[in-house]
This record gives sequence, C-alpha cells and structure tokens, in this order.
Amino acid sequence: MTEKKIARCPGPSTQDIVLADAAPPPETFIAEAYTYLGDEDLSYDAYSSEDIARLERERLWPRTWQMACREEELPEPRDYVVFDIADESVILVRQEDGSIRAFINSCVHRGMQLLPSGARGRTALLRCPFHGWTYGSDGALKSLPCAWDFDHVDRANSGLDEVSVERWGGFVFVFLGRDPPPLADFLDPVTALDLPVPMDERHIVTHVRKHLPANWKLSVEAFLEAYHVIATHPEGLQSAGDANCQYDLLGPHVSRFIHTIGFQSPHLKSAPTEEEMLERLDRGRARLKLQPGERARDVFAAHLRTVMAEQTGVDLSAVSSTQMMDSIEYFCFPNFVFFPGISLPMVYRFSPDPDSVHRCFFDLWFLAPTRPGERPPPPPETIDLALDEPFASAPGLDPKLAYIYDQDVDNLARLTRGIRASRKPGQTLGTYQEVRIRHMRQTLAAYLADG
Repeated sequence: MTEKKIARCPGPSTQDIVLADAAPPPETFIAEAYTYLGDEDLSYDAYSSEDIARLERERLWPRTWQMACREEELPEPRDYVVFDIADESVILVRQEDGSIRAFINSCVHRGMQLLPSGARGRTALLRCPFHGWTYGSDGALKSLPCAWDFDHVDRANSGLDEVSVERWGGFVFVFLGRDPPPLADFLDPVTALDLPVPMDERHIVTHVRKHLPANWKLSVEAFLEAYHVIATHPEGLQSAGDANCQYDLLGPHVSRFIHTIGFQSPHLKSAPTEEEMLERLDRGRARLKLQPGERARDVFAAHLRTVMAEQTGVDLSAVSSTQMMDSIEYFCFPNFVFFPGISLPMVYRFSPDPDSVHRCFFDLWFLAPTRPGERPPPPPETIDLALDEPFASAPGLDPKLAYIYDQDVDNLARLTRGIRASRKPGQTLGTYQEVRIRHMRQTLAAYLADG
C-alpha cells in the first residue's frame, strides 16, 4: 500500500488546541499516530452474514481478551459475576486469597447453565439447578446426588472448565481459548498509560445495559468517529470540535480519538469570543468569569477540577485540561472502549446477540474516582433497557447524555435497515476521520482468515 498525504480539516488541530492549554498533558500522551490504510469500500456482509458470525464464534471470541467485569463487582471471597459473549458463558469468582478465577458456566454432567446470564451475587457453592451437582468456588466438584450411579466419574478431574484471567486498571479480562497472549501485549500500549487518576482508582457509579437494533460491529463503529456529529448531534457544534478530531492507531488492537471540548466546530463560520464560549460551557450555573488573556477552555477545566475534587475527595490538580474535560476514547479490539478522562468517564462493551446477527447488547458504565483510603462503594444494580426503551428512561442517567445516546441508537436502527436495502455492496469511508473503522475491520479480517 502506498503512503498517502494525510487529509486534515483546515484550521487549528487537536494538537494546536491541547498543547496551548494552561495545563497541557505530556506530549507523549497525545502524540499523533496515524497511518493511511487505503480507501477501498468495505463490504456490508460483515453486518448481516451468518457465515461471518459463525467464523467470529470460532476464531474471534475464543482468541481475544474480553473485558468481563470490574474488580469492585467482586469485592469479597465467593462473590461472582456471570459474563456472556456470543454463545460463551463464564462465571468469575473471587477466591479466598483475593485472586479471581473464571469457569465455563456449564455443568460437567449434562451441560446445564449453573447460573443465569448476567447474574451477580455471592455463594459458597455452585449448585446445578437441574440435578444438583455441586462445585466449590474454586471450581472443584464437591458432591453429586446418587454418587453410587457414577463410579465411572473421576471426581478429582471433573471440576469446572477453567479459563484464563488477567487484570488491568480495575478491569477483569478473560480469555476463552488456549495459550492466551499476555494481556499487556494484547492491549499494548494501553497497559502502560500513565494517568493522573489511574483506572484502578475508580469505581462504577452507573451501569446501563441496552439491547441495540444493530450488529455488534456496526454498533462499535458508530462510536469510533466524530464525523457524524455535524448531522447527528448538531447541538454540540457550538462547544466541541469534530472535524478537527485527532485519530490515532496505536497498535494492532488499539486505536484512539481525542475530541476537544471548549473549541467550536470548524463547520461553524462565525467564531465566538472566549466570553461567549465560557457561557456555552458553564450555561450560567457557576457564573464563571474570565481574566484578561484567559481561555474559556482553561477556566472551565480549572472549575471542573475544583468541583470534582470536592465531590470525590481526590486531588485533581495534576490532571491536564484535556484529560479533565475532553472526549478521549480508547478502543481495544474487538469490543471494549474506555475513556480515561474525568468528566466524561465512560466505558463501553458491545456483545453480539446470539439469537440475531442484526442485534447486539451495549453495556455502558460511568466511573468516578474513588476517595483515597476508601474501598469502592458497592456497584449499583444494572439498568436493563429493551430494544424499545430509550436511554432517557434510565433512572439517574444525565438527561443530556441520554439524549445523545438515543440519537445514536436511532441512527443504528435506520442504518441497519438502510444497509439491508442498499444495492451498493459496501460503505465508502473517509481516509482520516473513519480510519479507526478500517483499522478494526482489517484486524478482524486477520483473525477470521487465520484458522
């Protein structure tokens, strides 16, 4: 593939904006890492083909690290979480020594699911509801009714099938296949991130699980670019950059965008004053004022540091303006997304619906810094939303963010129908703004081709 000149939006870039901040990040944190990956159309088959979904079950999900849960969901020994991906189901259990182990959620007797999908709780024993075969939290077979009829069963070697577990940043990952690569290698360079508030010093404050009307890949891709902001979220153009968003390819499994807040979209022609921008950001709530020579973006970031430090008890003085307020998104192949910022602290996970190639499940978490010296509070109950239930109906979810997510879901429903009706066989992507989609699809193709 020949190298091509990088297309960029005219005007200030993300680098220009962020490195001019009163509290800039280390240049290494936002260093650009773009590579031209081609411009050919990408087939729509990936979103509708049952054959591709079968290949994913065989060659993708068993061979990639999956973010299964947060550590604070397993605070004590014998606490468990059930994680499902495609046809797979796994029970993660905290052990007496503090470690976490994971077992296939299937009784070795006749394959019965031991715990229901999505379950979370605490138990000393895992008892099959079909015939009562019982396992310890370490997966060992403890007892079975009518043992006299099973002399042929080697009880010492009839425990639950165990899968690999690794942890990073307060996230617990499982690997369903054999011979997993080290998690640090798979997620490189994510596990080397040096953040002022590390991801393992945060905890869940909200968890919403939504059934989406689209294939899991189509859903992931909808969140990998800011190109859609001009048409889908036009209300955000006055206080957020979009066309000048920075896109980085950081490794075979990792990509990133940095989407600035407090800088008007390049699509808008008349430039606001700094006073007008501060009013847009503050919306009259704190009645913030500018001193001569100050930028609205810096003043608002400083305000957020003060307010959120008071709320959380965490010293945020070392947090750069971009990490304080911008939308910084890391995508970790194939289906995990996290935002290391403080005021936009989201985590996404996309899981295929095993019953329909045209549906998936979207887990949305919001994380907050944990007070120093304190344990994370108990995680909240998961809010489950059906296909026809909007994010706006989720109790406790910020109405402004709920509105944005509902705009995205509306897109997905119409996009699914439009693709199925299309006589054009594939999508035409921008070479810069949509490069993360092409990057994801190329990595996926490599997995599916490698049998």
